[in-house]
Amino acid sequence: MTVSIEAFCAGFDERVRHIVAYGYEHSPAFRKRMEAAGLTPADIQTMADLSRLPILRKEDLIDLQRTGPNLGGMLTVPLHKERRIFQSPGPIHDPEPDTPDSWRWAPAFRAAGFGPGDVVLNAFSYHLTPAAVMFEEGARAVGCAVVPAGIGNQAQQVDALESLGVTAYVGLPSYLKVLLERAREAGHEPRDWPLRKALVTAEPLPPSLRALLYDDFGVQVFQAYGTAECGNLGYEGPSREGLHLPDDALVQVCDLNTGEPVALGATGEVVVTLFRTDYILVRFGVGDLSALMDAPSPDAIPTPRLVGWLGRSGDSVKVRGLFVHPRHVDEAMGRISEVSTYQIVITRHDHRDKLICRVVPVEGVNSDALIGEVSAAVQGSLKLRCDGVEIIHELPEDAKKFIDERTWE
Repeated sequence: MTVSIEAFCAGFDERVRHIVAYGYEHSPAFRKRMEAAGLTPADIQTMADLSRLPILRKEDLIDLQRTGPNLGGMLTVPLHKERRIFQSPGPIHDPEPDTPDSWRWAPAFRAAGFGPGDVVLNAFSYHLTPAAVMFEEGARAVGCAVVPAGIGNQAQQVDALESLGVTAYVGLPSYLKVLLERAREAGHEPRDWPLRKALVTAEPLPPSLRALLYDDFGVQVFQAYGTAECGNLGYEGPSREGLHLPDDALVQVCDLNTGEPVALGATGEVVVTLFRTDYILVRFGVGDLSALMDAPSPDAIPTPRLVGWLGRSGDSVKVRGLFVHPRHVDEAMGRISEVSTYQIVITRHDHRDKLICRVVPVEGVNSDALIGEVSAAVQGSLKLRCDGVEIIHELPEDAKKFIDERTWE
């Protein structure tokens, strides 16, 4: 199914207007953000207008929550009105509203084939962090029974898998592999169990691991993506090609420097606006990098898709006031077939940053022509002038592609 990202995002305009106006009126912290940006609710009438509001980053959220009661004024209700208050690393406090499936994971479970009649082993931690509870709520919302296994006590978990006739799993993919291998070592045969599907997240899922879990144990694995602060931000459909965006939160991929949405296929930071009225989280940069897919989806789920997790924005470095991420350089150089391999070096002389690109050309390539092409590609992708292109004969196999040699003495 082909989904226009423009049409999809335009469908959020009314909800954006409402949450901005509500937050401005009821959340002191959000009102201060708006005022600091010189904005009032009248200035944000569409999803596109949101780009006028600077992104709120995790480090800002940590500091903000410490500034006063009700999580620094982000809550619009007293703290005791929330169902649960979690704490994730930072620390960041994650309040849970007293509503069904408040982290919005039910669509991900449905897409993975979970439903009434399933018994789900939940192998996320139930201690302080919200992962276990948010996935339990999602599984319950689609009619599943849940075994609150948590992490550890593997012998007991193996026993539960067999004795309870567990049909589905939610947790880390690597932990599922460990459990099933442990079961086999103990004399069980997991392929004889009714366990046939898994929803996994919180770590990369290599194709080799997905294949192993199916080929060796008969478990079909579906991947999801989310954060402790925001809940569901993407999930695989039946084709398992890309992560479908939820339709109840605005998930954008934005330029690290401008905060503007990037073009389809371009890498940027995942920026989220939630529409919950108890806790105002608007234009929140989760710190992950991704891109929106520009290919038609074979699934019948009518939302655009993320390509998946592409790294952390924290791997970026600032050069002449602009963020540069290694992945952006990869994208630029990947479009030049005459380049065999490359290395970007950042130096600093006389209090000025310099960006040098070392290039190993493909054999027989005209080096003079390549210099201009590389320089233009780097500048076009990074919006930074390339201070020099060095043609070299080789780079060690273990050479880093991105080196920051600056000192700040």
